[in-house]
Amino acid sequence: MQKVAILAFIVAITAAKFVDTHTTLAQINADPFGHVVLSAIKAHLQAQTPANEVNMLLNAVGAGIVQDQNDHDHAFELDTTTNNRIVEDLEKEVLYHQNQIASNTQLRDDTIEALAVSEDDIRVTIQDIANNEATYAREEATRNQQHETFVAKVAAIDDVIDAIDDAAKLIQHLSLGASFAQIKTKFDTLHKKLSDNTSHSALLQPVIAALTELATHGVNQKALTKIAQLLSEIRQQLVQEKATKTDVEERQAAHWAEFSAHLANEHTRLVERKAQLEVQIQEQKDTIEDAVSWIEFHTLELENSEERLAGQQAWFAVQSQIYETQTAERTAQQDIVDRLQEHISEKLSTTAQFIASRN
Repeated sequence: MQKVAILAFIVAITAAKFVDTHTTLAQINADPFGHVVLSAIKAHLQAQTPANEVNMLLNAVGAGIVQDQNDHDHAFELDTTTNNRIVEDLEKEVLYHQNQIASNTQLRDDTIEALAVSEDDIRVTIQDIANNEATYAREEATRNQQHETFVAKVAAIDDVIDAIDDAAKLIQHLSLGASFAQIKTKFDTLHKKLSDNTSHSALLQPVIAALTELATHGVNQKALTKIAQLLSEIRQQLVQEKATKTDVEERQAAHWAEFSAHLANEHTRLVERKAQLEVQIQEQKDTIEDAVSWIEFHTLELENSEERLAGQQAWFAVQSQIYETQTAERTAQQDIVDRLQEHISEKLSTTAQFIASRN
């Protein structure tokens, strides 16, 4: 009874091994690569090739897989190196264009702000020029009016002085014995001239009164001396008035010479400043235009570099996937070869039976 049990156990183990081998070989056969290898082994077995030649076949297949993987590893290593270099260069391009866009954008914005300041400055400068020219015209007109007034008043004073001198001569003639009848015509003309004067009527009034009295009451030495003294005093006053007005005129002329020179210098400075601002504004406008052009250029270049970078990364992702897939396939194929070698070495009979029975 015990022998029967042991025999049954041995049979069970043997059957189990056969089932395991059969299952493994069935799995290998279901794989396209395994199916091809099993077909090759079948051909060798049918030709009653020695077992060692079957192992040589499997070794050659395994060596081919290893060589293919080595070749693929080398090719992928080259692809990886090339990809890394290209990606690095493209990333540098992207960074370069990004930096150029940023710097030109900053330059554009800064220059726009500076342009606004320059345009404000030139508006102020243009207004300052207009104010300067208006001031010059106004002050020049005032100065011309002052001078014309001075000339007119000095001329009036000179006329009065001439009349006073004429009167003094008439008084001198009377003092020297000339009769009133001899000088009456000149006396009447002079009296009228003094009476008609409007610029110094108050100053001349005493003289006019004295001359009128002289003509009315007759000539006497005392009256002549009084009139001569009065004429001398009035003349001195007129000379002093002329000197005062001349002094004022000279001071006003000096002030205008200084002030007009200041205005002229300021006008020159403002005109030069305006010209400088015009050049500066044009340069700023050119800078803005150039910056905008560079921004547009580098934006297009950035898009191109980003597209190339994305394309390169996508290409390498595909190559990586292919590499991983094919590596996995070769690993699986190598596993099939290893398992077949194990079965050929250890379970040749069972393997042969399976191969013979497969379609």
